[in-house]
Amino acid sequence: MARRRSDVVIGIVLVVVILFVLWSAYQFMTSPETGGVTLPGKSSGNVAVIPVRGMIAAPQPFIDELDRYVSRSDVRAIVIRIESPGGVVAAAQEMYDAIKRARDTDKPVVVSMGSIAASGGYYIALGADSILADPGTLTGSIGVLIDFPEITKLLQKIGVEFHSITSGPYKDAGAPYTAFDKKSQKYFQSIVMNTYEQFVTVVSTERHLDPDTVRALADGRVYTGVQALQHKLIDKLGNLHDAIALAGAMAGIQGTPTVIKPRQERLRLWDVLFGDAEHLVNKVMWSPLLEYRYH
Repeated sequence: MARRRSDVVIGIVLVVVILFVLWSAYQFMTSPETGGVTLPGKSSGNVAVIPVRGMIAAPQPFIDELDRYVSRSDVRAIVIRIESPGGVVAAAQEMYDAIKRARDTDKPVVVSMGSIAASGGYYIALGADSILADPGTLTGSIGVLIDFPEITKLLQKIGVEFHSITSGPYKDAGAPYTAFDKKSQKYFQSIVMNTYEQFVTVVSTERHLDPDTVRALADGRVYTGVQALQHKLIDKLGNLHDAIALAGAMAGIQGTPTVIKPRQERLRLWDVLFGDAEHLVNKVMWSPLLEYRYH
């Protein structure tokens, strides 16, 4: 028995040491950048590259970074590199609005899609002057969802009652302790469809497509970069290098652009271990969230 306990302790210590080593190595490899040349050659101007990664939930850091580059006289164009399955509706809308404001200045804004730029990731891309995707990029997923747990049967099984006094019949709609009946379903469906039409309107306006054409494409499915180009959801196929070159050309930069990147924040050990777990916990514990998100 003592040996078993010793083996368990040794195993736990080894796991902790391995995780610490991996985290330290990651911290070293992602040390803050000062910004600078990442493409060789002479240049007559700078192109800033701003990454959008993971779930879209907190838009302000991105907006602040974008505004800084818009105000910098040495930055001639901006590329936004998207690796995201989408996220919270309002957050995506705020980022789209910020990109559109940047586009309305004299600085071209180009989006480069990576492995995935779906739903809210696609929504924010619509604010740019031009959208590029790799042939195998997953994009589209034009649609809305709102999901939340219901634990009423579990509470009944364990003999727990949860009482809620509200000012109106819909005030506690979507709470996990409230039964999801047809009235609640109709209520939330109306919210989802209203937000869906907002998405359709933006796609129709920015891509110059008839709304009915957009609705036919907007059933939640994802498209490869090749398919998205065929449906006119993007402008051309290309990688990040191509997007930088295009942005530079649109800005009148002679030669290969100098690329400037934001300082990269050091990742917390929590992020390495659990990723988007905080976002998922918040969804379960608090109010239902409207999302432009690809499952």
